[in-house]
Amino acid sequence: MAGDGETEGKKGGGGGGLIGFVVVTLLALGLGAGFGMFVDTAPAPAEAVAEAKDKEATAAKAGEKAIGADAKLVALTPIVVNLADPRDAWIRIEASMLVEGMVQGTDSLAAQLAEDFVAYLRTASLSEFEGPSGFQNLREDFLDRAAIRDREHIKDVVIHGIVVE
Repeated sequence: MAGDGETEGKKGGGGGGLIGFVVVTLLALGLGAGFGMFVDTAPAPAEAVAEAKDKEATAAKAGEKAIGADAKLVALTPIVVNLADPRDAWIRIEASMLVEGMVQGTDSLAAQLAEDFVAYLRTASLSEFEGPSGFQNLREDFLDRAAIRDREHIKDVVIHGIVVE
């Protein structure tokens, strides 16, 4: 009789492993099919590259129309100023402005724009200029200040170099 109980216990334990294996296999097949559907809906790389080239060509054409033949690059005096935070940090910026349609007065406009940049930099902190996005923000801030000074003639501000000490 003791032998009959042992054989009954061994017979019942074998079926659960097979059911678990089938459930896991079906679950894996379902996840694989779902991932395949997701990947299939993504745009093909060739189409994405073609769209990017079209956008670049459109932007290049728009940029060519915005700048006339009488445009010239006027260098600003190098700007050296201490920043607001940290107080012992200095920044030196060499920049130019792209001027169009202005024959006289570019030197005085450049001097006024340099003063505006100095006033802005004295209130700025070093953390605002960290990384590529910080550099882009600095360029956009300079362009905004230039547009306030003379929206009609100043078309762009070009930053040649920045040194922070």
